[in-house]
Amino acid sequence: MRGAAAGLALLLLASPALAGRVAVRQGDHPGLGRIVLNLAAPNIPFELEEGPEGTLLRLPPDFPVDLPAARRPPRNVRSMEARPEGLLLALRPGARLRHYRLGNHLVLDVVDAAPPARSAAANLRPPPAPASPERGSQPTPPPAPPVAAAPPQPAPPPQPAPPAELQPPPGAPLRIVAVGEARALSLPTAPETGLAILRRGDTLLVVLDQPHALNPAALRADPVFGALRVESFPEATILHLPLAAPAALRTRRDGHRWLLIPVAQPERERSILAESDGPNLMFRASSPGRPVPVTDPVTGLPLLVGTVREAGQAMGATRSLAQADLLPTQLGVAALARADSTALRRAGDRLLLSGIGGVTAAPDPIAEAGTMSRLMELPRLDPAPAQERLRAQTASIAAAPPLARLPLRRAAAEGMLSLGLAQEAQAMMRLAFQEDSRASTDPRGLLVHAAAALLSNRPAEAQGLLSPDLPASDELTLWRAVLAAWAGERAPGLATALPLLLSYPEPVRARLLPLAAEALIEQGDTASARRLLRGAGERPDFAFARARLAEAEGGAEEAIALYAAVAAGRDRLARARSIRRATELRLATGTLDKGRAADALEAALFAWRGDNEEFGARLRIAELRQGAGDSRAALDLLRETGEAFPDRADKLRAAQETALLQALAQEQPTIAVALLEANEALLPRDARGAEALSLLAERLAAMDLPDRAAAMAQRAQERATPAQRPAIATQLATLRLAAGDPQGALAALEAAEPSTSRTLLLARIRTSLGETDTALALLRGLGTPGLPALADLLAARQDWPSAADAAMALAAARPEDPSTPREILRAAAFATLARDAARLAALRNDWAARIGEGPLAEAFRLLTADPVQGFADLPRLQRELNLFRGIPAGLEAFRTAAAVSR
Repeated sequence: MRGAAAGLALLLLASPALAGRVAVRQGDHPGLGRIVLNLAAPNIPFELEEGPEGTLLRLPPDFPVDLPAARRPPRNVRSMEARPEGLLLALRPGARLRHYRLGNHLVLDVVDAAPPARSAAANLRPPPAPASPERGSQPTPPPAPPVAAAPPQPAPPPQPAPPAELQPPPGAPLRIVAVGEARALSLPTAPETGLAILRRGDTLLVVLDQPHALNPAALRADPVFGALRVESFPEATILHLPLAAPAALRTRRDGHRWLLIPVAQPERERSILAESDGPNLMFRASSPGRPVPVTDPVTGLPLLVGTVREAGQAMGATRSLAQADLLPTQLGVAALARADSTALRRAGDRLLLSGIGGVTAAPDPIAEAGTMSRLMELPRLDPAPAQERLRAQTASIAAAPPLARLPLRRAAAEGMLSLGLAQEAQAMMRLAFQEDSRASTDPRGLLVHAAAALLSNRPAEAQGLLSPDLPASDELTLWRAVLAAWAGERAPGLATALPLLLSYPEPVRARLLPLAAEALIEQGDTASARRLLRGAGERPDFAFARARLAEAEGGAEEAIALYAAVAAGRDRLARARSIRRATELRLATGTLDKGRAADALEAALFAWRGDNEEFGARLRIAELRQGAGDSRAALDLLRETGEAFPDRADKLRAAQETALLQALAQEQPTIAVALLEANEALLPRDARGAEALSLLAERLAAMDLPDRAAAMAQRAQERATPAQRPAIATQLATLRLAAGDPQGALAALEAAEPSTSRTLLLARIRTSLGETDTALALLRGLGTPGLPALADLLAARQDWPSAADAAMALAAARPEDPSTPREILRAAAFATLARDAARLAALRNDWAARIGEGPLAEAFRLLTADPVQGFADLPRLQRELNLFRGIPAGLEAFRTAAAVSR
């Protein structure tokens, strides 16, 4: 306990965020009073000190105790006082204090001086004969009287039953259910409840990581579960089942409940192995639950139990560490803590055992494999003895009757696998399937056949590994993970089964180890990959995997050097993959740009031909070409890829469409049209294709090619979606009008939605058809948006007064617009052409002060000035002539700006 105080200051400095108020719960239970403190984390230090005032529970300074208001303390506690340094407890005479942790809770049990009251399970049994008060009593502290040493009384009166309000509620009844031909104990639990089972002496501990009120009264007559005892805690439930070894419990999950099936001896389950993770030990488990601290009934030490929420996961062997012992389990994880610093916690999909002072040496994989469950027997023999053994097995098969050959053929197939003869092993198992109907349901034979299919590069024939009828084992987990890695999928069970893989014969190891290493690196499990490389030793076929590991751990320069060494080797596949990985790494670090990276990958394209490796490299090169802006080269490469891989046209289609769309947007319009004609079949028949054609039509129109632009817009309209058709119809009408086809423009405009731009375009079309009055009516109906076009149309008809009125109305409607001075100048020009002195005077009075300075203002003042009447006005006339000489250049600038804005 003093050791906890030594780490108090360090924890407060390292974890200031853990501070918070400590809530306190309290209650009376048979034989004890209980005080539960809800701490912020499971590793908050504390210290118990005995003093003249009582027992002081010392907590860190930032953890003030929050006592419940108006609550009496437990019956065997005189007083409870919250102090700045913690909680002060004054116990009644003879009471003694014990404590333990349960997750984030610190539990203080104040045990009565008298013998503790009987448990709920005992109350449910028939009452035994009266016993003396001294039976079952425990020694008390020195101040208490020596109760245990008192002589027994000859005829003590019966002990009164505890008050009804102190007896625990009966809870959910436990029942026996039928599971096939077996019997099972059904535990009604919540879906998220985890379970662990381990043996301590002649008792099986069944630990649930959730509190459940369970009533075992209905089991009293059962020969197996009759002596079951239930203990309920605030955060857990523990079942004590007396059951002599080697009997065990097999677990099954049935919906929300757990089923416990008694068996004669422990069955083979998937192993949960301890792996070194720096100063901690890591246990990989499927669906781990919450850790639960338990007092070990054998040693009295804290027992840290890690529960799981999926059946079939156990620890196989005992392993002793400096500060903890790993115990074998029938389900879950268990560690016997020998130091106060030891803690078990869940981290994602694994359990971490910390505070053990580090792991001095990694466990031997071969020794760990001996504790793992397997189905096949793959002998590790030298080639000569293995071949002699195989010859003897073959002779035995020939001499045996047909229906007695199944075990002989299976053993021979396993021997062939050990020698690397995978195809021969698969053929041997096929003969067994054809010869004996029992072979099709033999788990060991099915696994041998599937393993041989995988090693023969026939993963489609290894799908039998996924059958739910195969019994769970570490070996099945391994081969299922290999099948997933073969398909490029995540293989979560691979890291757990590494010791078993490392124990296989060399031909099998040589085939599977590189695949396993790359699969672990690909899924980000670099710790397991490094463990695999260390356990496999210095192998030349691991050079590429070592480079991948260096890359995954951030050593870019080391990885590039290792890739270069592999690229200089004789393995063609490893050489091709190394070149590509090194190129990608240099691209990621900025040493190469996308164009040079594409060049490097294309130069190594023929290092390996004809499979997924080349196909993936071609797609990557095309992607880099597009990223570098060379979409034509990407399109050419993809066309060549389609000719080389005609059976993968569907996988190429998306990349080809993307490259074509990018080329149509980036290349010169005339070149883009040629690319379109050559690859029209690749143009998407959706919104993307219509958008690309519309953009190309706009670019052709900018090159004064309205006929070709109109034809391209027509093709875009044919592919357009309903949402795109109105806008493309307006574009098509504009292009046809520019090409001199007003009738075609009018027909195209019918598909456009009513809008201001459509009305303006319709007015232009009507003007081109000679229907000027109709166009004027349309423009006047638009109001202010139609005034610019109205002024232009009236000026074209030489209706100067109306044109001046339109320009003046536009200027009045938007006086703050930057184009307003130009409109005022136009109005002045139209009024001058109409020789309307009154209108000029009105313009001068209204706008002369607001038009500002500059060329436009100077022109406006000259146009609205009084006419020349004598020799005194000749200098002004000279200025006007000079101004008018510069008007063409100014108008050209306006025309250019207008063209650019369009």
